[in-house]
Amino acid sequence: MSIFYINGEFVNADSASISARDLAILRGFGVFDFLRTYGGAPFQLGAHLRRLQRSADLIELACPWDLEELGEIVMETLRRNTYDEAGIRLVVTGGDSPNGFMPGGDSRLLVMAAALQNLPAVAYQQGAAVATVEQQRLMPEAKTINYIPGITAQRKAQKRVPDAIDAIYCVDGFVVEGTRSNIFIFKDGRWISPDRGLLPGITRAEVIKLLEGDGQLELREITRDEFCAADEIVMTSSTKEIVPIVQVDDVQIGAGIPGAASRALMRQWREMIDAYAAAGVVV
Repeated sequence: MSIFYINGEFVNADSASISARDLAILRGFGVFDFLRTYGGAPFQLGAHLRRLQRSADLIELACPWDLEELGEIVMETLRRNTYDEAGIRLVVTGGDSPNGFMPGGDSRLLVMAAALQNLPAVAYQQGAAVATVEQQRLMPEAKTINYIPGITAQRKAQKRVPDAIDAIYCVDGFVVEGTRSNIFIFKDGRWISPDRGLLPGITRAEVIKLLEGDGQLELREITRDEFCAADEIVMTSSTKEIVPIVQVDDVQIGAGIPGAASRALMRQWREMIDAYAAAGVVV
């Protein structure tokens, strides 16, 4: 059974709870972040914790824990669990409210570890499908616990493409991001990724570093038509890593199989991750 950190205490997952008066429950007021381990070490821990703090700042949610304290709590949570590789979810809630609406300043911190769940290997070997949805997240640069848009978008996506692994938000004819991922397209020898109106993913940032080193990257808006006409597409996220996308809506991308550029990028990623896991250094 998993051991969770709940506002100062480590408890069994089955007995973990927060107050029914917490604004996370009453009003959906809270932020979160999610990261994973490689070789048992949390990947880009500092970047994830900084993003958690930034999300809290953007919605004016008190987050009184500094980076060092948050990092120590994450590491202790991992030590109290026995997973070979874990997914770690941090949640900062609004805490109990004096009037059931406005924050009282007593935020709660939850850190939850669980066995890492991966996509089936076939998604990486043969590619996966996505569907576009004309929809936008509220305050996209903040990773809030309000996932109503994401859930409704995924339901719309799977009605159109039953095996879609994610829905791609489109705003005014431009693709922006997935509900739980970022996107890159490959066209005419260059990788391109949207640069505004999105949650800046940690995996996306690491992929950008890989591509910038080869001078292959352009950050700019991408139209939906351009997205569907891409030579190749990949999706990035902490849990999915890099997934080749071979279908958008009812349109086949490229030859309908992972392309050479996608496979090369996936190899670069794996080499980087293998080195990280071997080093066992938390950053």
